[in-house]
Amino acid sequence: MKKNLYLFFLLLSSFLGKTQSNPALNSALNAYPSVKLNTVYVQLFGNGIVLSANYERQLFKKSGFGIHAGIGICGEEGFYWNGTYRITIPVGINYLLPLKRNNRFIDFGIGATYAKSDMQVYMLVEHRNPNYVNTHYWSLVPSVSKRITTRRHMMYRYGFSPVINQYGFIPFIEFSAGKSF
Repeated sequence: MKKNLYLFFLLLSSFLGKTQSNPALNSALNAYPSVKLNTVYVQLFGNGIVLSANYERQLFKKSGFGIHAGIGICGEEGFYWNGTYRITIPVGINYLLPLKRNNRFIDFGIGATYAKSDMQVYMLVEHRNPNYVNTHYWSLVPSVSKRITTRRHMMYRYGFSPVINQYGFIPFIEFSAGKSF
């Protein structure tokens, strides 16, 4: 899975490099509404698994492709805190598709979350095999959400973000709130 993520990000970076020199794509991007380039936000569920603080950067002045990274926490086994927590590192890319109303977007994204501990959510997945040993865990987190930006540049987002890892498909509903600048 790790090799596939490296290949995915390599292909994405080469695609983004070609789109910046494409005049047809640049004229299509000019039809999009302007967005603030930077956003900081807190996310419940979603790419950080349980709770995360994130920074997002749009790659163009007009809406379109963006990248994000953050730091999150989850319980030792997902929702089960047991007095301990684990750090997660969510990273990903997204694409903002504008809706007819200003400052409303459909946000398509794909992310990967790294954790040094197991990302099993006991409430949703059967107990793990006691003989399974791994010290590095990656989860794939695709997402589709609605994004709203207010006149004061507050950003709100809600949507569907399933977590895909060695335990299979775990559905999540994500909520985010933050500030664009």
